[in-house]
Amino acid sequence: MRIFTTKVMTMMEMERHTKLRYDFAMSAFARMYGVNHVMSSSDIPRFCKKWAETEGEEAPFGTISEINFYFLDFWKTWGGYL
Repeated sequence: MRIFTTKVMTMMEMERHTKLRYDFAMSAFARMYGVNHVMSSSDIPRFCKKWAETEGEEAPFGTISEINFYFLDFWKTWGGYL
């Protein structure tokens, strides 16, 4: 018999988790396009916020280039639809 436990995240932990994911995504775009371009865009932060709040979407692992291309490919596919 197996007993499964689930960690219940408090709202504060969830907000922190979402903020970390948002910052992770934003940093990839800042590396690709530069900080000024990213901060002057309204679409990229909105895209990163949506990605950060998406449950079940795991953060990519790999080299910095692989992570950047992960977000670039996602952006090319979904960026204009958010």
